[in-house]
Amino acid sequence: MATIDNPATTAALRSQFFDKVVKGLVEKSYKFKQALTVESTSAWKNFFYREDDADLTDGTINTVEGIPRGADFPVGKVKWERVEAVIKKYGMEDNIPWEDIISDDIPVLRRTAVKLAERVAKSVDDRILIDLGGTNKIGVAEVTTLNYSSFSLGIKTGATDQGRGGAWNETSAAILDNLYEAKQLIGEANLPTSRLQLWVTERDHRSIMKFLTDKGAQFPSLSVTTAQNGQLSNLAGFDIIVSNSMETSNAMIVVPQRVGSWKTLKPLSTVMIDDPMKHTTVRVSELGVVEVHQPKGIVLIMNTVQTVG
Repeated sequence: MATIDNPATTAALRSQFFDKVVKGLVEKSYKFKQALTVESTSAWKNFFYREDDADLTDGTINTVEGIPRGADFPVGKVKWERVEAVIKKYGMEDNIPWEDIISDDIPVLRRTAVKLAERVAKSVDDRILIDLGGTNKIGVAEVTTLNYSSFSLGIKTGATDQGRGGAWNETSAAILDNLYEAKQLIGEANLPTSRLQLWVTERDHRSIMKFLTDKGAQFPSLSVTTAQNGQLSNLAGFDIIVSNSMETSNAMIVVPQRVGSWKTLKPLSTVMIDDPMKHTTVRVSELGVVEVHQPKGIVLIMNTVQTVG
């Protein structure tokens, strides 16, 4: 006797298979999450402690070096700030008619699931950028107030910036000097600078490529790499991450895995809900929140693009 599959079980298995496929395809869509440490949580409200990484000082006359015999030790107080992080829910869905599923010329279910998941991933990246202080949407003054970013490195839109050069799309571009100033600020905060990430827009990536092409005689090895593969993944120790989430005329340098974490309550998930012979709902969601642990590991570079007129 032939067995009849349980429709509910078949739908559940198909949904699980789809979920794995979509996750595999969309994982590379995350641009900024790779800079954070991903940690799991089971709580809606999460708390973490942001440490003041300033050098310890003592208000008395005693010093760390040369404590007299029998004298009191200098007191160093470590300060922590208790921060609450509330989980945010990201999601999107679409309802696909049964007729489209069985008759369309394209795999409409799979393509819809992937596009929905990519949009959710983009929203997560947008939030990471905002919480790290890399957007003009909340204003630079508010960024400083919220302590999202301890450094804001402004580049003037004029021809020169204190004699160092102009915006990144100008002939007098000071790209490397700006990057190394950011590296200096991070190093002076006692954070590692051996492998930094540079987040840029497509426009700034183009400016970087042109800068290296124009300065080929000064940077021969970098120019050869550019000519061979048409793209640049690393510039003078900075891993370049190109994303449309970046604000126009802004770039950001971060210390990966040190600046913060992505606390995940539920990773990116896809589910299909079947209403037989009528439609299938494809739903994608992710639950998590950004925790910024080291604001001094973030440097915001502004006004990278000189507009004309």
